[in-house]
Amino acid sequence: FPRSFHGGFSLGPNVGEAVNFATHDWISFGSDANERYRSFARPAVFSHDRLTFTMANHLEDQKSYHTCKSLLTELQRVVEEELSLRNKLMESGVRNVSDLISLPRNRLDQLDEESADYDDKRLCHACKHVCFFSAVACECSHSKVSCLRHSHYMCRCPTERKYLMIWSDENELKTTLKKVEDYCVELKAKGPSPVETPDSATSDSSSLAPGAERDQLAHKNEEISLEPVGADPNYKPSAQNRPEVSVTRAKMCMGGASLKTDEDSRTPVLSEDKDSSDEDTEKNVAQPTASDDGASVASADDVEQDVESQFADAE
Repeated sequence: FPRSFHGGFSLGPNVGEAVNFATHDWISFGSDANERYRSFARPAVFSHDRLTFTMANHLEDQKSYHTCKSLLTELQRVVEEELSLRNKLMESGVRNVSDLISLPRNRLDQLDEESADYDDKRLCHACKHVCFFSAVACECSHSKVSCLRHSHYMCRCPTERKYLMIWSDENELKTTLKKVEDYCVELKAKGPSPVETPDSATSDSSSLAPGAERDQLAHKNEEISLEPVGADPNYKPSAQNRPEVSVTRAKMCMGGASLKTDEDSRTPVLSEDKDSSDEDTEKNVAQPTASDDGASVASADDVEQDVESQFADAE
């Protein structure tokens, strides 16, 4: 924690509930997670940019210079990248149509379901990042958008057909950033808050979770067993103690594949290799049979007998 993993196994109908929460000093870990999600195009549970910008508009909740400085560092990174990419795109020919269209303002009073639903409609086509501040769209699609990093992956249309939609203009971004900078100066002048120590106020957040280095040293030379819990470590599978696999009889057409048994694992497997008996069976199942009245399809009883004989041979 805070880098955590969750695994679960369901045995049937059940009800579960999950609550996502974050403390103020989690912001750097959230930034790392957000970038990691973008690297393999996994949608985030919530918009990281919305979270940081909402925190920046509720500075009265910031009681520590250390956490406020972490927020400022993240905002500086995001705003610098946002404005830099906007300029590059517009210089390359992407049109800014923000003055010609009406876009709803980003809600910064709280993180609610309505805002999350709106964010789901502006996911980058390439990396699934929520385009919170701005997005690039093209005349070829009425629904597809991309973040400023991946507009060239969206389609093959020329740059002149693409346009930029902006929810937070440059003035808003810079004003919010300046407000957080000023508040950091105020908190630093006040000194450490009651909830932090003087050392934590001046130190950078560790790249490892608290206690991780201690645990790593404590368990450095331990061997990790990959055996199932409660298994006999001296047990070795042999031909005598391998369990016999019972092949369930089923009335089905094999489609030309024969059911055989792997002698090494005693597991039934589907094989495409056909011997002469398999070919005869396939002909009986798939091909018409000749009669005095002409060609007619094999009866259901014939198919059933052929399939059952295949399973009997496999057993």
